[in-house]
Amino acid sequence: MKYILLIGEMLIDFIPNPAGPDGTRSYQPHPGGAVANVAVALARLGSSARFIGKLSEDSFGRLLLRVLQEDGVDTRFVPKTDQDNTTLALVTLQEDGQRAFTFYRQHTADTLLEVSDLNELAWQDVELCHTGSVLLATETARSAMLAAMEQARQRGLPVSFDVNARPALWTSEAELREVLAQVIPGVDLLKFSAEEAHYLDSTLTVPPDPTDEPLLQMLAHKLLTQGPSLIIITRGPLGALLFTRQHSIEVAASTRQAIDTTGAGDAFMGAILHWLMERDWTTTARLAALSAQDLQELGAFANRAAGISCTRYGGIASLPYLREIERANF
Repeated sequence: MKYILLIGEMLIDFIPNPAGPDGTRSYQPHPGGAVANVAVALARLGSSARFIGKLSEDSFGRLLLRVLQEDGVDTRFVPKTDQDNTTLALVTLQEDGQRAFTFYRQHTADTLLEVSDLNELAWQDVELCHTGSVLLATETARSAMLAAMEQARQRGLPVSFDVNARPALWTSEAELREVLAQVIPGVDLLKFSAEEAHYLDSTLTVPPDPTDEPLLQMLAHKLLTQGPSLIIITRGPLGALLFTRQHSIEVAASTRQAIDTTGAGDAFMGAILHWLMERDWTTTARLAALSAQDLQELGAFANRAAGISCTRYGGIASLPYLREIERANF
């Protein structure tokens, strides 16, 4: 059995329920966190996912651990702490399902991940390592994340990285850009949204227009010279762009009406990794050799997963199973 090792955050999203007759909303806790979401997405699709992220021993932390276990994610190497509580995120939904986050994350459990929490045995039978930027925003988690990525490279394992930028978690945009610039050369599969593109290129000061495909293509090919073999740029309702050094393709998004996009990017990312794992195409060489047809099929599969997620509330709660994607018709 080959695993994907996912290292990152897990938290509680407080997401508003539909408005009542008087227009008021109540908030409901949903297990979430981008990297943990991807772990569950993989497990629901049939891949073997192993998660490492520090969890609190408070009531929310125990809930998060149970959610992972119930979905079949390997949690044997999850470190725990009784020193601090679980990170909370208040989610604000807009009419089109897009969301904004307010974080309650001062000295919470996920930020306390340390290099010593990275158990050597966790790398056993691992074929790929996936992570994101959230834990890079604070120490001691940043050092642990950078160490984990270096350990993956030392083992000859490809690294997948979702930018998933949350500027509110960083002391400055300059710091976010600096850390991303440090990370990108060691990444094999890089995913980011069009609205995050300006964090990856010093010549861009604001998010580019997601319809500006020439600019996004220029950025992708610039990044491909820095290390990644496969780059994916998501554009919400406009679909996604996929790039290797040899090919670039566009895939259309789902036509379903979005009510909450909270888990859509993670459903997309999980589907990408599952599709590659199923075909044993996770090495750097295989990623670089993907054909245009491969990229089209890969992107279409991931977009179906994201489209289903958008029709449901929550992060983990919205993630589809393989049977749902296979019978999806949109």
